[in-house]
Amino acid sequence: MAARFTPHVATIPAPGQPSLRLGGRAIPVVLPRWGDPRIRLGIVIISLQVLGQTVLRFKLSIAQILVSIAVCALVEAGITYWRQGALVWPASAILTGNSTAFILRANGTRPGDWWSLNGVEWFILAALIGILSKYVIRVGDRHVFNPSNLGLVAIFLLAGARHVFPQYLYWGPIGPPVILALVVIAAGAIWILRPLRMWPMVAAFAGAFAILIAIEAAVQRCFLATWHTGPVCGADSWLNLVLSPELLVFLFFMISDPKTAPRATDARILYGFLIALVAAGLVLVQPSEFGIKVAILGSLTVVCALVPFMERAFRGEGSTLHPNPPPKRGRDLSGGRDLRWLAVAIIAIAVPISVIRLSADPLVVAIDGRGSPPASFSSGPIPRDIPTQ
Repeated sequence: MAARFTPHVATIPAPGQPSLRLGGRAIPVVLPRWGDPRIRLGIVIISLQVLGQTVLRFKLSIAQILVSIAVCALVEAGITYWRQGALVWPASAILTGNSTAFILRANGTRPGDWWSLNGVEWFILAALIGILSKYVIRVGDRHVFNPSNLGLVAIFLLAGARHVFPQYLYWGPIGPPVILALVVIAAGAIWILRPLRMWPMVAAFAGAFAILIAIEAAVQRCFLATWHTGPVCGADSWLNLVLSPELLVFLFFMISDPKTAPRATDARILYGFLIALVAAGLVLVQPSEFGIKVAILGSLTVVCALVPFMERAFRGEGSTLHPNPPPKRGRDLSGGRDLRWLAVAIIAIAVPISVIRLSADPLVVAIDGRGSPPASFSSGPIPRDIPTQ
Protein backbone atom coordinates (compact mmCIF):
# COMPACT_ATOMS: atom_id res chain seq x y z
CA MET A 1 0.00 0.00 0.00
CA ALA A 2 1.17 3.51 -0.70
CA ALA A 3 2.06 5.36 2.46
CA ARG A 4 0.67 8.81 3.11
CA PHE A 5 2.56 11.32 5.16
CA THR A 6 1.56 13.93 7.65
CA PRO A 7 3.96 16.51 9.10
CA HIS A 8 6.32 15.20 11.72
CA VAL A 9 5.65 16.75 15.12
CA ALA A 10 8.73 17.47 17.19
CA THR A 11 8.41 16.24 20.74
CA ILE A 12 9.84 18.14 23.69
CA PRO A 13 10.48 16.21 26.91
CA ALA A 14 8.09 17.12 29.71
CA PRO A 15 9.64 18.38 32.96
CA GLY A 16 11.13 15.43 34.81
CA GLN A 17 10.72 13.06 31.85
CA PRO A 18 13.78 10.93 30.99
CA SER A 19 15.51 12.03 27.80
CA LEU A 20 18.50 11.18 25.66
CA ARG A 21 20.58 14.03 24.29
CA LEU A 22 21.92 13.56 20.77
CA GLY A 23 23.59 16.36 18.83
CA GLY A 24 22.25 19.02 21.13
CA ARG A 25 18.67 17.71 20.90
CA ALA A 26 16.84 16.17 23.84
CA ILE A 27 14.90 13.09 22.72
CA PRO A 28 12.10 12.03 25.11
CA VAL A 29 12.42 8.49 26.47
CA VAL A 30 9.28 6.62 27.56
CA LEU A 31 10.04 3.74 29.91
CA PRO A 32 7.80 0.76 30.78
CA ARG A 33 5.17 1.09 33.52
CA TRP A 34 4.48 -1.75 35.93
CA GLY A 35 0.73 -1.24 35.71
CA ASP A 36 0.74 -1.81 31.94
CA PRO A 37 -1.23 -5.05 31.26
CA ARG A 38 1.23 -5.83 28.46
CA ILE A 39 3.97 -6.18 31.06
CA ARG A 40 1.82 -8.65 33.00
CA LEU A 41 1.09 -10.71 29.89
CA GLY A 42 4.77 -10.65 28.97
CA ILE A 43 5.66 -12.09 32.37
CA VAL A 44 3.13 -14.92 31.93
CA ILE A 45 4.33 -15.81 28.42
CA ILE A 46 7.99 -15.70 29.50
CA SER A 47 7.15 -18.00 32.43
CA LEU A 48 5.58 -20.47 30.02
CA GLN A 49 8.57 -20.13 27.69
CA VAL A 50 10.90 -21.02 30.56
CA LEU A 51 8.82 -24.10 31.34
CA GLY A 52 8.83 -24.97 27.64
CA GLN A 53 12.62 -24.77 27.46
CA THR A 54 13.16 -26.82 30.62
CA VAL A 55 10.52 -29.36 31.68
CA LEU A 56 8.03 -29.30 28.79
CA ARG A 57 10.68 -29.79 26.07
CA PHE A 58 9.19 -27.49 23.47
CA LYS A 59 10.69 -27.81 20.00
CA LEU A 60 11.78 -24.20 20.13
CA SER A 61 15.14 -22.57 20.72
CA ILE A 62 16.00 -19.55 22.82
CA ALA A 63 17.62 -18.05 19.71
CA GLN A 64 14.34 -18.31 17.77
CA ILE A 65 12.53 -16.55 20.62
CA LEU A 66 15.10 -13.76 20.86
CA VAL A 67 15.16 -13.17 17.10
CA SER A 68 11.36 -12.85 16.98
CA ILE A 69 11.35 -10.39 19.86
CA ALA A 70 14.28 -8.38 18.47
CA VAL A 71 12.72 -8.01 15.01
CA CYS A 72 9.43 -6.74 16.41
CA ALA A 73 11.06 -4.46 18.98
CA LEU A 74 13.47 -2.82 16.53
CA VAL A 75 10.79 -2.26 13.89
CA GLU A 76 8.32 -0.74 16.34
CA ALA A 77 10.93 1.41 18.09
CA GLY A 78 12.12 2.71 14.72
CA ILE A 79 8.61 3.48 13.46
CA THR A 80 7.65 5.16 16.73
CA TYR A 81 10.73 7.35 16.66
CA TRP A 82 10.10 8.22 12.99
CA ARG A 83 6.48 9.16 13.70
CA GLN A 84 6.76 10.81 17.10
CA GLY A 85 10.38 11.76 17.61
CA ALA A 86 10.57 9.83 20.89
CA LEU A 87 12.22 6.63 22.08
CA VAL A 88 9.34 4.55 23.47
CA TRP A 89 9.71 1.20 25.21
CA PRO A 90 8.23 -1.22 22.59
CA ALA A 91 6.03 -3.18 25.02
CA SER A 92 3.52 -4.27 22.37
CA ALA A 93 6.24 -5.33 19.95
CA ILE A 94 8.06 -7.41 22.56
CA LEU A 95 4.79 -9.14 23.35
CA THR A 96 4.09 -9.71 19.63
CA GLY A 97 7.49 -11.29 19.08
CA ASN A 98 7.24 -13.44 22.19
CA SER A 99 3.72 -14.61 21.34
CA THR A 100 4.75 -15.42 17.78
CA ALA A 101 7.64 -17.58 18.97
CA PHE A 102 5.46 -19.26 21.58
CA ILE A 103 3.24 -20.83 18.91
CA LEU A 104 5.44 -21.08 15.81
CA ARG A 105 7.67 -24.14 15.29
CA ALA A 106 10.16 -24.87 12.52
CA ASN A 107 10.40 -28.48 11.34
CA GLY A 108 13.63 -30.10 12.53
CA THR A 109 14.14 -28.03 15.70
CA ARG A 110 14.93 -30.31 18.62
CA PRO A 111 14.20 -29.81 22.33
CA GLY A 112 17.18 -28.53 24.28
CA ASP A 113 19.02 -27.16 21.22
CA TRP A 114 18.80 -23.69 22.74
CA TRP A 115 20.80 -21.70 20.20
CA SER A 116 19.56 -23.28 17.00
CA LEU A 117 18.65 -20.86 14.19
CA ASN A 118 16.89 -23.60 12.26
CA GLY A 119 14.04 -22.06 10.23
CA VAL A 120 14.66 -18.63 11.74
CA GLU A 121 13.60 -17.02 8.46
CA TRP A 122 10.01 -18.07 9.19
CA PHE A 123 10.13 -16.46 12.63
CA ILE A 124 11.48 -13.24 11.08
CA LEU A 125 8.80 -13.20 8.39
CA ALA A 126 5.97 -13.91 10.85
CA ALA A 127 7.27 -11.15 13.13
CA LEU A 128 7.49 -8.63 10.27
CA ILE A 129 4.01 -9.42 8.95
CA GLY A 130 2.54 -9.09 12.42
CA ILE A 131 4.26 -5.91 13.56
CA LEU A 132 3.87 -4.05 10.25
CA SER A 133 0.16 -4.88 10.08
CA LYS A 134 -0.33 -2.65 13.15
CA TYR A 135 0.68 0.38 11.14
CA VAL A 136 -0.54 -0.51 7.66
CA ILE A 137 -3.98 -2.09 8.21
CA ARG A 138 -5.86 0.37 10.39
CA VAL A 139 -9.48 1.52 10.60
CA GLY A 140 -10.13 4.68 12.57
CA ASP A 141 -7.81 4.90 15.57
CA ARG A 142 -7.03 1.16 15.80
CA HIS A 143 -5.23 -1.63 14.00
CA VAL A 144 -7.65 -4.29 12.79
CA PHE A 145 -5.82 -7.59 13.31
CA ASN A 146 -4.07 -9.06 16.32
CA PRO A 147 -0.44 -8.75 15.13
CA SER A 148 0.98 -12.09 16.31
CA ASN A 149 -2.18 -13.90 15.19
CA LEU A 150 -2.02 -12.49 11.67
CA GLY A 151 1.69 -13.23 11.33
CA LEU A 152 1.24 -16.81 12.51
CA VAL A 153 -1.74 -17.53 10.25
CA ALA A 154 0.10 -16.07 7.26
CA ILE A 155 3.20 -18.24 7.84
CA PHE A 156 1.28 -21.45 8.48
CA LEU A 157 -0.71 -20.96 5.27
CA LEU A 158 2.16 -19.68 3.10
CA ALA A 159 5.05 -21.87 4.31
CA GLY A 160 2.88 -24.92 5.02
CA ALA A 161 3.61 -28.20 6.79
CA ARG A 162 6.80 -28.72 4.78
CA HIS A 163 8.56 -26.03 6.83
CA VAL A 164 6.56 -25.10 9.95
CA PHE A 165 3.88 -26.29 12.37
CA PRO A 166 2.01 -24.88 15.38
CA GLN A 167 2.85 -25.86 18.95
CA TYR A 168 1.10 -29.14 19.79
CA LEU A 169 -2.28 -29.23 21.50
CA TYR A 170 -0.77 -31.95 23.73
CA TRP A 171 1.91 -30.70 26.14
CA GLY A 172 2.52 -34.07 27.78
CA PRO A 173 0.85 -36.43 30.26
CA ILE A 174 -0.77 -34.90 33.32
CA GLY A 175 2.07 -34.57 35.79
CA PRO A 176 4.01 -31.83 37.59
CA PRO A 177 5.28 -30.03 34.42
CA VAL A 178 1.86 -29.78 32.76
CA ILE A 179 0.08 -29.02 36.05
CA LEU A 180 2.56 -26.21 36.72
CA ALA A 181 1.94 -24.81 33.22
CA LEU A 182 -1.83 -24.93 33.80
CA VAL A 183 -1.41 -23.10 37.12
CA VAL A 184 0.63 -20.39 35.40
CA ILE A 185 -2.03 -20.04 32.69
CA ALA A 186 -4.92 -19.89 35.18
CA ALA A 187 -3.17 -17.45 37.53
CA GLY A 188 -2.09 -15.32 34.60
CA ALA A 189 -5.64 -15.20 33.26
CA ILE A 190 -6.98 -13.94 36.60
CA TRP A 191 -4.15 -11.43 36.97
CA ILE A 192 -4.54 -10.00 33.47
CA LEU A 193 -8.20 -10.30 32.48
CA ARG A 194 -9.97 -9.07 35.61
CA PRO A 195 -8.94 -5.40 35.25
CA LEU A 196 -9.63 -5.56 31.49
CA ARG A 197 -13.22 -6.80 32.04
CA MET A 198 -12.79 -9.56 29.46
CA TRP A 199 -14.44 -12.42 31.36
CA PRO A 200 -17.84 -12.18 29.60
CA MET A 201 -16.06 -12.55 26.25
CA VAL A 202 -13.97 -15.46 27.53
CA ALA A 203 -17.10 -17.21 28.82
CA ALA A 204 -18.90 -16.67 25.51
CA PHE A 205 -16.09 -18.31 23.56
CA ALA A 206 -15.42 -21.12 26.05
CA GLY A 207 -19.07 -22.13 26.41
CA ALA A 208 -19.92 -22.00 22.72
CA PHE A 209 -16.74 -23.73 21.60
CA ALA A 210 -17.06 -26.53 24.18
CA ILE A 211 -20.66 -27.25 23.12
CA LEU A 212 -19.93 -27.14 19.38
CA ILE A 213 -16.86 -29.39 19.66
CA ALA A 214 -18.86 -31.78 21.88
CA ILE A 215 -21.45 -32.08 19.11
CA GLU A 216 -18.70 -32.78 16.59
CA ALA A 217 -17.13 -35.36 18.90
CA ALA A 218 -20.50 -37.04 19.44
CA VAL A 219 -20.74 -37.84 15.73
CA GLN A 220 -17.30 -39.48 15.98
CA ARG A 221 -15.30 -36.74 14.37
CA CYS A 222 -11.60 -37.73 14.58
CA PHE A 223 -8.26 -36.11 13.86
CA LEU A 224 -4.67 -37.25 13.38
CA ALA A 225 -1.77 -35.97 15.49
CA THR A 226 1.93 -36.82 15.62
CA TRP A 227 1.73 -37.34 19.40
CA HIS A 228 -0.97 -40.04 19.16
CA THR A 229 -0.98 -43.47 17.55
CA GLY A 230 -4.04 -43.70 15.36
CA PRO A 231 -6.94 -41.23 15.14
CA VAL A 232 -8.05 -39.20 18.17
CA CYS A 233 -11.83 -39.68 18.37
CA GLY A 234 -14.92 -39.10 20.49
CA ALA A 235 -14.40 -37.95 24.07
CA ASP A 236 -10.62 -37.98 23.63
CA SER A 237 -11.01 -35.61 20.72
CA TRP A 238 -13.06 -33.21 22.87
CA LEU A 239 -10.71 -33.39 25.86
CA ASN A 240 -7.54 -32.91 23.84
CA LEU A 241 -8.99 -29.94 22.02
CA VAL A 242 -11.16 -28.04 24.51
CA LEU A 243 -8.90 -28.57 27.53
CA SER A 244 -5.59 -28.21 25.72
CA PRO A 245 -3.16 -25.74 27.36
CA GLU A 246 -2.59 -24.35 23.89
CA LEU A 247 -6.28 -23.53 23.46
CA LEU A 248 -6.33 -21.90 26.91
CA VAL A 249 -3.42 -19.67 25.88
CA PHE A 250 -5.37 -18.69 22.75
CA LEU A 251 -8.51 -18.04 24.82
CA PHE A 252 -7.00 -16.09 27.70
CA PHE A 253 -4.10 -14.28 26.07
CA MET A 254 -4.79 -13.86 22.35
CA ILE A 255 -8.46 -13.15 21.70
CA SER A 256 -8.49 -10.91 24.79
CA ASP A 257 -6.17 -8.33 23.23
CA PRO A 258 -7.90 -5.04 24.16
CA LYS A 259 -6.44 -3.27 21.11
CA THR A 260 -8.33 -5.49 18.67
CA ALA A 261 -11.33 -6.74 20.67
CA PRO A 262 -14.48 -4.58 20.69
CA ARG A 263 -14.74 -2.03 23.48
CA ALA A 264 -18.41 -2.46 24.43
CA THR A 265 -19.25 -5.39 26.73
CA ASP A 266 -22.12 -6.67 24.58
CA ALA A 267 -19.93 -6.48 21.49
CA ARG A 268 -17.23 -8.47 23.28
CA ILE A 269 -19.70 -11.24 24.08
CA LEU A 270 -20.73 -11.41 20.41
CA TYR A 271 -17.04 -11.33 19.46
CA GLY A 272 -16.25 -14.35 21.64
CA PHE A 273 -19.25 -16.28 20.35
CA LEU A 274 -18.41 -15.57 16.69
CA ILE A 275 -14.80 -16.69 17.13
CA ALA A 276 -16.06 -19.96 18.63
CA LEU A 277 -18.58 -20.41 15.82
CA VAL A 278 -16.04 -19.79 13.04
CA ALA A 279 -13.40 -21.92 14.80
CA ALA A 280 -15.74 -24.89 15.24
CA GLY A 281 -16.87 -24.62 11.63
CA LEU A 282 -13.31 -24.61 10.30
CA VAL A 283 -12.22 -27.36 12.72
CA LEU A 284 -15.07 -29.61 11.55
CA VAL A 285 -13.48 -30.24 8.15
CA GLN A 286 -9.90 -30.73 9.38
CA PRO A 287 -8.51 -34.29 9.60
CA SER A 288 -5.22 -33.25 11.23
CA GLU A 289 -3.92 -31.33 14.23
CA PHE A 290 -2.05 -28.94 11.93
CA GLY A 291 -5.31 -27.98 10.23
CA ILE A 292 -7.16 -27.73 13.56
CA LYS A 293 -4.62 -25.34 15.07
CA VAL A 294 -4.55 -23.13 11.97
CA ALA A 295 -8.37 -23.20 11.90
CA ILE A 296 -8.56 -21.92 15.48
CA LEU A 297 -6.00 -19.20 14.87
CA GLY A 298 -7.67 -18.29 11.57
CA SER A 299 -11.04 -17.86 13.26
CA LEU A 300 -9.67 -14.89 15.20
CA THR A 301 -8.28 -13.34 12.02
CA VAL A 302 -11.67 -13.59 10.34
CA VAL A 303 -13.67 -12.15 13.24
CA CYS A 304 -11.17 -9.32 13.82
CA ALA A 305 -12.17 -8.07 10.35
CA LEU A 306 -15.74 -7.68 11.65
CA VAL A 307 -14.82 -5.65 14.75
CA PRO A 308 -15.18 -2.21 13.05
CA PHE A 309 -18.79 -3.13 12.22
CA MET A 310 -19.41 -4.35 15.78
CA GLU A 311 -18.04 -1.07 17.12
CA ARG A 312 -20.54 0.85 15.03
CA ALA A 313 -23.44 -1.42 15.94
CA PHE A 314 -22.72 -1.33 19.68
CA ARG A 315 -21.67 2.31 19.98
CA GLY A 316 -23.29 3.79 23.03
CA GLU A 317 -23.59 2.64 26.61
CA GLY A 318 -20.55 0.75 27.81
CA SER A 319 -18.48 1.74 24.80
CA THR A 320 -15.49 4.04 24.82
CA LEU A 321 -15.48 4.39 21.05
CA HIS A 322 -14.94 7.93 19.81
CA PRO A 323 -17.23 8.82 16.86
CA ASN A 324 -14.43 11.00 15.47
CA PRO A 325 -11.07 9.69 16.68
CA PRO A 326 -8.53 12.41 17.37
CA PRO A 327 -5.86 12.73 14.67
CA LYS A 328 -2.63 10.90 15.35
CA ARG A 329 0.51 12.87 15.81
CA GLY A 330 3.40 12.36 13.44
CA ARG A 331 3.76 10.36 10.26
CA ASP A 332 1.21 7.78 9.21
CA LEU A 333 2.15 4.51 7.49
CA SER A 334 -1.37 3.39 6.64
CA GLY A 335 -2.70 3.65 3.11
CA GLY A 336 -5.89 5.31 1.93
CA ARG A 337 -9.24 4.32 3.36
CA ASP A 338 -10.27 2.24 0.34
CA LEU A 339 -6.97 0.36 0.24
CA ARG A 340 -7.20 -0.47 3.93
CA TRP A 341 -10.72 -1.82 3.61
CA LEU A 342 -9.67 -3.81 0.54
CA ALA A 343 -6.82 -5.38 2.53
CA VAL A 344 -9.20 -6.27 5.38
CA ALA A 345 -11.68 -7.84 2.95
CA ILE A 346 -9.02 -9.86 1.11
CA ILE A 347 -7.62 -11.28 4.36
CA ALA A 348 -11.09 -12.06 5.77
CA ILE A 349 -12.00 -14.02 2.62
CA ALA A 350 -8.65 -15.63 1.85
CA VAL A 351 -7.98 -17.05 5.32
CA PRO A 352 -11.02 -19.36 5.68
CA ILE A 353 -10.70 -20.51 2.07
CA SER A 354 -7.03 -21.37 2.59
CA VAL A 355 -7.75 -23.10 5.92
CA ILE A 356 -10.43 -25.27 4.32
CA ARG A 357 -7.99 -26.23 1.58
CA LEU A 358 -5.64 -27.61 4.24
CA SER A 359 -8.11 -30.45 4.81
CA ALA A 360 -7.20 -31.84 1.39
CA ASP A 361 -3.44 -31.34 1.70
CA PRO A 362 -1.88 -34.85 1.55
CA LEU A 363 1.36 -33.66 3.16
CA VAL A 364 -0.43 -32.33 6.24
CA VAL A 365 -2.37 -35.56 6.65
CA ALA A 366 0.70 -37.73 6.09
CA ILE A 367 2.83 -35.91 8.67
CA ASP A 368 0.21 -35.80 11.41
CA GLY A 369 -0.73 -39.42 10.64
CA ARG A 370 2.94 -40.43 10.99
CA GLY A 371 2.88 -41.79 7.48
CA SER A 372 5.49 -41.33 4.80
CA PRO A 373 5.14 -38.06 2.88
CA PRO A 374 3.89 -38.59 -0.67
CA ALA A 375 6.61 -39.07 -3.28
CA SER A 376 5.88 -35.66 -4.78
CA PHE A 377 6.97 -34.10 -1.47
CA SER A 378 10.26 -35.96 -1.21
CA SER A 379 12.52 -32.91 -1.42
CA GLY A 380 13.04 -30.06 1.02
CA PRO A 381 12.71 -29.90 4.81
CA ILE A 382 9.81 -32.02 6.02
CA PRO A 383 10.81 -34.26 8.95
CA ARG A 384 9.02 -33.59 12.19
CA ASP A 385 9.97 -35.92 15.01
CA ILE A 386 7.42 -37.64 17.22
CA PRO A 387 6.93 -35.41 20.29
CA THR A 388 8.98 -36.34 23.33
CA GLN A 389 6.69 -34.51 25.79
